[in-house]
Amino acid sequence: MAKKGGGDDAATANAAQARADEQARQDKVRTGTAKINSLFDGTPYVAPTSTAPGFRGDGPPVDTGPDPLAGNTFGGFTEDFYKGREKAYSDFATPQLEDQLADARRQLAFSLARSGTLNSSIRADKEGQLAKEAGVARQGIADAALAQGNQARNAVEGARADLINTLTSTGDVDSAVRGALARSSALSAPTQFSPLGSLFANFTSGLGTQAAAERAEAFSNGDVKAPFNTGLFAPSKSAKTTW
Repeated sequence: MAKKGGGDDAATANAAQARADEQARQDKVRTGTAKINSLFDGTPYVAPTSTAPGFRGDGPPVDTGPDPLAGNTFGGFTEDFYKGREKAYSDFATPQLEDQLADARRQLAFSLARSGTLNSSIRADKEGQLAKEAGVARQGIADAALAQGNQARNAVEGARADLINTLTSTGDVDSAVRGALARSSALSAPTQFSPLGSLFANFTSGLGTQAAAERAEAFSNGDVKAPFNTGLFAPSKSAKTTW
């Protein structure tokens, strides 16, 4: 049998080396991915086993060095984390809503008292309108809180995908872990929320506009007509009282 030439031997050796290098790269990627997922999910890190030729996924651990995540106290991006983001927004926004609602109620009470209709059916109508607007505002806060949780979830999963993509390209496990630690720290930092705008501006400004129109009609003996008359700001004798 003729012996293979030196060129064939070299080609065979190069192909074997290429396969070994690719296997080593894949092992690094699996190791780095396991570490990223361990950090992001808040689960214990378990070194993946070798899938090199001769093993069927039950080979020795491919990462036998110290765990760089050891000592990390971050609990991971769990459902509790996302619920916490929702609660943080709700706790931030709800007191602002209640303060604005209390102010709107004071303005309504002042307008009713000024027109002598504090104990009238008009009061019930206006308070009902204000309660409806408050309900809409509370639902808006609940929706915004849910959006905060979803936004955090999307940011976390986007960061995870970026890290794994970079790891796949470079095969640099240490760099991937450092990046994961930095990104998790940034993503878990408390969010700075923007203050709420004026939730009852239409209601309170409407009180002032209607008050001016109805007083003008009353003081002009009807020469100036309000677009419509609620009775809220007319003389008290025109109000229908419930008592």
